[in-house]
Amino acid sequence: MLKKRIIFTFLYSDGIFVQSRNFSLQKVGDISWLKKNYNFNHISRYIDELIILNVSRKKKFFDKFIQDVKIISKFFFIPITVGGGIKSLKDAQNILSNGADKILINSEIFNNPKLLDKISKVYGEQSIIGGLDFKFTDNQYKIYINNGKVEVQKNLRKNLKFVLGLPFGELFLNSINKDGTGMGLDFNILNLFDKKNSNKPIILSGGCGNVVHFKEGLIHPRIDAIATANLFNFIGDGLKKAREELLSENFLLPRWNEKVTSKMKMIFKNNY
Repeated sequence: MLKKRIIFTFLYSDGIFVQSRNFSLQKVGDISWLKKNYNFNHISRYIDELIILNVSRKKKFFDKFIQDVKIISKFFFIPITVGGGIKSLKDAQNILSNGADKILINSEIFNNPKLLDKISKVYGEQSIIGGLDFKFTDNQYKIYINNGKVEVQKNLRKNLKFVLGLPFGELFLNSINKDGTGMGLDFNILNLFDKKNSNKPIILSGGCGNVVHFKEGLIHPRIDAIATANLFNFIGDGLKKAREELLSENFLLPRWNEKVTSKMKMIFKNNY
């Protein structure tokens, strides 16, 4: 049986890292602040993957963003996914050659779906995560793009059928309603998915604020990974304690050998 995963998400806007609540952004600090206040080497031992998303509202500050991604990638010996502002094969190449293992594409799924074909032909479907931001409003689920500002004006089931037919390896579902609240995940969205209409692994995000939420998500048969972007709840030993509790209760998470991973980091650092 495949292992499940805990994913941490950094949000980046206008050259600094931010917190988000219902897609409203709050400044946290630049890369120097993050390095000073966030123990990368420590926290990387307790997550399985890292996602870094550029959620800038105006310009994407792409060069500065890539520079900061490169800095972060040196501290993490785990898969890193980078997303936000990817509008061309060149953008994808730039990211994948500067510290990222995968890319996340959201708005361009609808704005330019052929982009996924171009990227997947070069790097493979497994290098792409398809992202959907959704909101429960007017007693129904709706999909939004462009930082949650624009509703996709199509029948939801037709949307999902279209999206799931695109060439990407995993689906990242992010609840706008639950985003940053720490009040628990939205599992009802999963009722729209089953193995008949998709065999793509699902990452669920939005609302994860404590170990109970991880348990509720990771035990769900349709969920392959839980992502959290809550910097303040998980700064310090939050993720460490959460992972240790999950492993003690035999959740299907990878068990990392700290001595081996530390040795691998040193080998990688010395050779590259």
